[in-house]
Amino acid sequence: MKKDDLIRVQNVSKSFRKVLALSDFSLSVSSGAIFSLLGPNGAGKTTLMKILLGLVGSDSGSVTIFDLPVSSPLSRRSVRYLPENVTFPSWATPAILFRQLERIRHESSAEEFRLRCTELECMDLMKRPVGKMSRGQRQRVALSLVTAGKPELVLLDEPSSGLDPGGRILVRNLIRNLASEGATVLINSHLLGEVERVCDTATFISRGRLIAEGELDSLSRKTGLAYIETDNAGRMILYLEAMGYSCRTESKGIVAELEDASAFPHLTRSVLDTGIRFTGINQMRESLEDVFLRIMDKDAERGTDIVS
Repeated sequence: MKKDDLIRVQNVSKSFRKVLALSDFSLSVSSGAIFSLLGPNGAGKTTLMKILLGLVGSDSGSVTIFDLPVSSPLSRRSVRYLPENVTFPSWATPAILFRQLERIRHESSAEEFRLRCTELECMDLMKRPVGKMSRGQRQRVALSLVTAGKPELVLLDEPSSGLDPGGRILVRNLIRNLASEGATVLINSHLLGEVERVCDTATFISRGRLIAEGELDSLSRKTGLAYIETDNAGRMILYLEAMGYSCRTESKGIVAELEDASAFPHLTRSVLDTGIRFTGINQMRESLEDVFLRIMDKDAERGTDIVS
C-alpha cells in the first residue's frame, strides 16, 4: 500500500450462504489511475464494487476510500457509480433526472451536465422521455448523469454496454478526460479491447481471489511475431520467405512469424540484409485478450476448492 492510494482493500472475504464471492482479497488503487477489474462471470468483481460503495458489507477485512472506512457515508462523497443495468422511469427526461439527482448529491451544475451531454453527443435527448430512447441513447444519458461535474472517483460497470462503435469511442474519450481532470476511474468490463485502449493497470480476479495485477505493459509478453512497416511489402515477403520466414501482409506492412520470441534480433538482421527500404520493425506483444486467457488458463491448471 502506498501513501497516494485512494482505495485500499485489505484481506477482505465475503460469502453469500455457501458461495464464497471474495477470499482474503487485497487491492490498492492509486489516485488518478484508470484501473480495470478483469475476470470471468462470477469472479467477484461486482461484489467488490458493491463493497466499495457500502452496498454490501464484507465478512472480514477492511476497506477504505479517501482514508475513510466505507462504513462512513463521507467515504462516498464525490464518488459516482454506474451499474451494469440501470433503470429510469420511462416518463422522465434527462433534464428531470439530473434535477432529481442534484437534490441529493449537490455536486454538479446544470451547465456541467450539459457539457457532459455535449461530450457524449446526447444533448438532443434532454427533453425526450427515457422510455422513447434506444439502449445506446439511455447509456449515453446515464454516463452523462453519473460523470457530470468533477467527481474524484468513478466506478463504471460495463460502461460501453449497448453502445455502437461511435459511442464506444466517445466513452473512451470520456474516461481519458475524467482522468485528465483528476478523477480515478475503476472499470469492470468484458470488452477487453475497450479496456486495453484506456486503462493503465489491471487486476485479474478468479473465484474470488486476486490472481494477477500490474500495469498492462508489464503483464503482456512479447510474442513470436514481428511487424515490419514498409512500402514494399510484396518484395519484402518474397525475400523473407526465401530465408525461411512465414509472412503475411497487414495494414501498412507485413507480419513475420518467429521461431520463438528470442529470435527477433535475427529477423532484424535478415530484414536489413534484404536491402529493401522499411520505416520500422517491432516485436509484437500479447493483446489484453491474450493476457486474460493465459492468466485464466494458468489459474484453472492450479485448481481450487473455492465455489463461485
